[in-house]
Amino acid sequence: MALVINSIFFVLCAIVGYLLHDIGFFSKIIVKRDKTPKMTIAGVRFRGPYQNTGKSFQELEKKLTEAKIDVLYCGLYYDDLQKVPADKLRTFIGAIIKNPNEETLSKLKELELEIIEIEEQEEAIHGYHQMSSIKMLQSISFMTAPMRVYPAMTKYIEQNPEITGYVRSDYEGKNLPCYEIYDREAKQIHFILSKSNVKEVLVDFK
Repeated sequence: MALVINSIFFVLCAIVGYLLHDIGFFSKIIVKRDKTPKMTIAGVRFRGPYQNTGKSFQELEKKLTEAKIDVLYCGLYYDDLQKVPADKLRTFIGAIIKNPNEETLSKLKELELEIIEIEEQEEAIHGYHQMSSIKMLQSISFMTAPMRVYPAMTKYIEQNPEITGYVRSDYEGKNLPCYEIYDREAKQIHFILSKSNVKEVLVDFK
């Protein structure tokens, strides 16, 4: 009987370990300085708790899939959780358009999506986290990754005192979101912190 219980316990531990590994719980967090390319992003505005954005992402994905537009999904997160009430948090639920030609832009307008242009940035802080390969678990990756990546990015900035313009206090009064790009093909979540002197995004999103 003890052998059976031990075997079951071992199997359960192995399954839990595999799942934790798959969602990136043990993955190395990569943080570096790099350019941010020009991006065309289409989507919708959302106000409320960040964890409640799932339904809006699903609706956006349904629209873009039916329209056969090739994209990378992303979230633009504007507010500091520690300073802004949950019901006031601002998100732009979006998708980076891989081929923003005239035909594609016309389709996006028909879908009544807002289109924003992000200018190229000479320098930004980039963080990378593994995304689960199991679709059902990807939502867990989306929740756990920020809890690991943002502290790692903060530590990176603190360890490189020559870097300026990236702390939240530098953003006060400005519409400068933190970007999270969900690359399912690469199984990676890509985080971007812009410098405080770059062009603001959705200035009227107050």
